[in-house]
Amino acid sequence: MLELLEEYDVLIFGRKTWDNILSWDIRYLQDLEKVKIIILSSKMNGNNNEFSNVIYCNCIEDCLNTCEKLKYDRIFISGGAMINNSFMEMGIVDEIILNYNPFILNKGIPLFSGNYFENKLKLEKVVREKEDIVQVHYKVINE
Repeated sequence: MLELLEEYDVLIFGRKTWDNILSWDIRYLQDLEKVKIIILSSKMNGNNNEFSNVIYCNCIEDCLNTCEKLKYDRIFISGGAMINNSFMEMGIVDEIILNYNPFILNKGIPLFSGNYFENKLKLEKVVREKEDIVQVHYKVINE
């Protein structure tokens, strides 16, 4: 994942995703120190001084303005269902990357949640990662 993130200017997490990541092993957080991160949160759960590479924004418009101001053109979104949905509704997502993990769950967190939208996808590439994870890259076709 870190190699993939090198292709992007910034990584955007939702607050719940970020809170979950903060509970992971310290080595993962140390790896993320090299990545510019924006946390998108209406609750601003955190403080900008926690990590020198993390900026907090309270809405998508604020987040996009921050990206424009800092000249972040290539944005990687790893949010929750509401954030994913919001960016898709705006029509600014040009690629979706899905990781398929070798687990079966009968409950979980949805990929998208919110207003209805439809987009066609075009398969760009499939990569077999470590530990039997399959990563699928789709181009979003905005019509």
